[in-house]
This record gives sequence, structure tokens and C-alpha cells, in this order.
Amino acid sequence: AEQHKASSDAPKAVNWLTTLRAIWKLGVPFFSDPEARLKAWGLLIINISVVLAEVALIFQLSVDSKHFTNALAHRDEDKFWGMVWHLLFHIMLLPPTFFLGRLVAGTLALEWRRHLTYKVFGKYISDDQAYYRLKMEDLSIDNPDQRIAQDVSEFTATAVFLITHFTRDVSTVATSSWAIFRMSNRLGLFLVGVSLLHTMVMLKGFAAPLMRVQRLVLGLEADLRFILIRLREHAESIAFFRGAHVEKLRSETKFVKVVRAEYKKLLITAGFHSFSGWVQHTLSFASYLVLAPMYFARTVTFGEMHQAHALFHHTLKSMLDFTSHLDKISGLGAQSLRVVELWDALDRYSGEGTDAEEDTQRPLRKVPVCDSSNDASTDVSTDVGSDESGSVQREVDVELGALDRRCDEEMGSITSDIGRVYVSELTCASTESLAVRDLTLFPPHSQVPLLQGLSFSMGWMDSVLVTGPSGAGKSSLLRAIAGFATKGCGSIQRAPLKHCFFLPQSPYLYEGSLRENVLYPSSGGNTSRSLDGKSESTEDGERTCGIHEVFDSLGIMYLIDRHGLDEHVDFDKMLSGGEKQRLNFARVLLQPDLRFVFLDEATSALDEANEDLAYGVLKTAIDAFMSVGHRPNLKKFHTHQLCLERVGTNGYQGSMVAL
Repeated sequence: AEQHKASSDAPKAVNWLTTLRAIWKLGVPFFSDPEARLKAWGLLIINISVVLAEVALIFQLSVDSKHFTNALAHRDEDKFWGMVWHLLFHIMLLPPTFFLGRLVAGTLALEWRRHLTYKVFGKYISDDQAYYRLKMEDLSIDNPDQRIAQDVSEFTATAVFLITHFTRDVSTVATSSWAIFRMSNRLGLFLVGVSLLHTMVMLKGFAAPLMRVQRLVLGLEADLRFILIRLREHAESIAFFRGAHVEKLRSETKFVKVVRAEYKKLLITAGFHSFSGWVQHTLSFASYLVLAPMYFARTVTFGEMHQAHALFHHTLKSMLDFTSHLDKISGLGAQSLRVVELWDALDRYSGEGTDAEEDTQRPLRKVPVCDSSNDASTDVSTDVGSDESGSVQREVDVELGALDRRCDEEMGSITSDIGRVYVSELTCASTESLAVRDLTLFPPHSQVPLLQGLSFSMGWMDSVLVTGPSGAGKSSLLRAIAGFATKGCGSIQRAPLKHCFFLPQSPYLYEGSLRENVLYPSSGGNTSRSLDGKSESTEDGERTCGIHEVFDSLGIMYLIDRHGLDEHVDFDKMLSGGEKQRLNFARVLLQPDLRFVFLDEATSALDEANEDLAYGVLKTAIDAFMSVGHRPNLKKFHTHQLCLERVGTNGYQGSMVAL
């Protein structure tokens, strides 16, 4: 088991072509996007220009050094002091050149990161709910937060660093090699041969294994951070369970893997630096050995020999410089692969979302149909809602019959390929608020159905309590209605999402003001004039009065008295479970144009008196709602009950009863 776990931690091997494609995929958007390419290419050109100016200055210093040394050797005092002023002038140009180069390179990296991060944000935090589906459906993408926040940043910084150094190295090699070949072809050929051999050994012997280890280190470090973050987030539960020893063991186990991977990386980098250092020091006197016979034959001067040594040193350093940053090259490859893995997964969800929407709308376009003459709408069940007949109903039956046949074809057997639930929105004229027909749901990563053959419908004045044993699929039903859980078959038609609101089991609160939290996801303030011409202060005043009224009706006015509406507080850590759930109800009551609310164990932390208060206010304000709950006390607030019961091994089925 330990061997299997260790092997699962190791990333799969990839070749250089795959790595280059990943780097290209992350680089192209910034330099090709019409909104960013002008800035991108401008910064890149300025960066390269500054690097070339830096190389030209360094080359000029080598020329000045040659004349300076010759003046000393010939005891030419006038020429010596003239070259001193030349050297000082060129040396004074170096600091602003270095400063401008670092500034432009840093700006390029930051703007590249900004563009790439916004692109990933658009895919990850989108209406396709990729952030949710990635967590529930794709176990291969670990720590997407670390990939977005850290890997993208390190990728852009490393990419700009390597681009800058590669430009500097190539230009240095080009200018210095030209001068070296002019002095000695033998020295130039020797330099090129040694550099090429060194580069091949570095890339083949060290770069490939180091990149694999670097990816492993990044993944394990991210896993360790995630364990520590979970420890902080669930500190109270762990403290009550007295689970510190378990968490310590988990942290230490993961850290042992981190250290083991770091030792592998250390061995590779130590071998690389020892070999590279040996090559550089061995060749440090090569120029003297090659040019010594020419100097003794008096065909070159001492200054030329000194210049050749300096140029040889700079050229060799530049040729070896790219491989000397092997850790950065391997890091760039590992970071690009991790980000592209996330990018590709988000693209799959985006494509599936588009395809699903198209597939959903085609078969369900006529379900239900608004008919002004008879106000007809579909009725997918006789449990709740109206029972219409006529041509419209026959047309709908044909559509749903076709859907049933397709569902049967998709399902086949329990272990066959699983299809997708078709979700669409009801039209405004429908007398139904929700219609579920022949719904079969599968849990993520499972071939065994959770719900099977579920059908019911609700009218606009209906309220349904969903009950059943734990694990019966009550929460999964709400996820399917929201469009999150689509693994299975059947159809769901619900009110438009803009008129719906979902309350999950765990209330979501963030560090901010009470106003911002209770109006989430709407804006906490409005800086523009409203459509009806009310001034900003009037509209904000009415909204504040509305918040006070809702808080008073739910018995939590003391929160406003204690914290005010605009003081920034981490309410998730400060409030009790019951207070969080009543804030959730306040959110519902303050949302505009709501007609349907879905509640998943929304009062599990409330006592019976506060539960009665919350549901009483909800029932007065909202036309239709569906609740998941276990308490018998909830029945008095609902018109119907959907009971989920297990049928053999084929999941749960439901039956609707009036209350």
C-alpha cells in the first residue's frame, strides 16, 4: 500500500516536446491577445534592447581594458590616463542600464502574470462552476489554488528571467566570438566545441530528471500546505475530537515525502554544480594555453592576450550560463505543466458546459410551452401541480417520450456508460415552478445509482420537504436541480436561476462587513443612480432599513448593535452555527425578485423556536421553496413531503405525499 501511495505521488514522465508545448500555450495568449499584445511586445522589445545595450557596454569595457593594459605595458602615461576616463565613463553608464533592465523585466513578468491569472480566473471562477466541478469530479488536479496563486507567478518570473539571460548570453557569445575568431580560429573552435558538449551533457544528464523531481516537490509542498490549512480551518473540531496526534502524524508523513523528494533534487543539483564548476575552472586557463605560442612568437600583444582571456571567460560563461540555471529551467517546465494541466481541465469543463447547454436546449425547447389562450404548461407528474390536456400536452409528451428513449439507451445497465441529466428553465407563463421526470443520478466516481426513476412537479404556491435516511441523495437532488450534479439521465425543468436561491448545508461567510455578507452575492453598495431616479443616499438608506427589518424579524438585531453594518469582521470565525444560518435566511429575504428557494438542512443548528421564526418569515416572503431536513417540526411549513426510500441495490426512489 505504501509503495502504491508513493507511486501515486510521483508525476508521470513527460518529454521535452510536451514541456515546450505547455510553455508555448501559456506564453501565446499574452503576446497575441488584441488587448494585451501591444503592451507585451513593447515591454519585451524594451527589455531586449536594454539587455543588448548592457552587452555592448560590457564589450566596450573589454576593448578599453585592452588599451588600458597595453598602455601600462608600454609605460604610456598619457594614453593610460586617457583610458582611465574612458573606463570611468562607460562604468558610470552601467548602474542606470542595470536598473532599467531589472525594472522592465520585472514589469514584463508582473503584466504577464496579471494577464495569465485573469485568464485562469475567467475559466476557474465562472458560471460553468468549474471550481466546484473540479473538486467533485476531477481527482487528478491537486491544489488548484496553489497552481493559480504560486505556479503562475513563478512561471512568468522564471520565463522572463530566462528570456533575459538567453538574450544576454546569445548577444555576448555573438560579439565575443567574433572578436575571438579574429584573434585565433583555434581558440574560437575550441570554445564552441566545449560549450556544445557541456550543454548536451547538462540537458540529457541533469535537466530531464531534475524536472520530474521538481514537479514532485511542487505537488508534495502544495499537499503539505493544504493539510496545514485544513488544520487551521477545522481547528475547533480537531480540538474537540482531540485529534492533534492524528493531524501531526499526517503532517509528518507528508513532510517526510517532501524531504525525500528534496534530497533527490539536492543530489541532482549537487552533481550538476560540481560538474559545471569543474568544467569552468578547468577551462579558466585555456585561453592562455592556446594563445601562449602566439604571444611567445610576438604575433599578439599582452593587451590582446588579456582581452582574449576576458572575452573567452565572458563567452564561456554565457555559453554555460543557460545550463547553469538548470533549476530554473526545470522549475519553468514543472510549473508550466502544472498550470496547463489545470488549464486543460478547465477548458474541458467549459466545453462540456457549452455542449450541455446546447444539448439541453434542443430536446427541451418546447417544455413547457406558454400558451396565452389556455395557459397550458407541462405536467410531468400527478403528485403536485396542475393536470392539463390538449394539443400542447400531446406535443410535450412526444418530446419527453423521446427523452425517455434516449435516457434508456444511455443507461443500458448500471455499469454501462453514464449519460447526462438535461436541465432547462421553465418559461414565465408556466404554472409549475419545478418539474423532475425520470431522474437517475450517480455520485461522482461511482457506477452505482444514488437516485433512480424520480418524478415529481411543484406549483408556484407549493413547498416540499425532502426526507430520507442519510446518504439517500437529498443534497444531490438539490445539486442536480442547480445544474451541478449532471451524471445520470432524465430531465429537470425549474424556474429561471435569476429567480432562485440555494442555501447549502454550510453557510458561507467571508471577512468583510455585515452588510457585504448579508447582501452576498449582490454588491454591498451602489455608487450609481438607480433606474427610478432615486439618489444614492436615498437608495442606500432604504436598503439599510430593509436590512434592519429582516434582522429584527429573525431575532439577530443584536449583531448590528454589536458590529454595525460596515465594520470588517471575520464572521465565519466569530458567529455560532445558528447565527450563521439565520444570516443565510437574511440573505434570502434581501435578494431581489426571488420566487423559489432551495434549503439544504438550513436550520440544523437552530432550536425549534428560532426554526419556527425563520420558516415563518420565509413562508410569508417566498412563493415556493424546497427543504431538505429530518425534523418533524418542518412538516407544518410545507404543503408536500417527498420521501426517499431505498429500493434493493438500485438506489433510492421517491414518493410525494400531501401534508
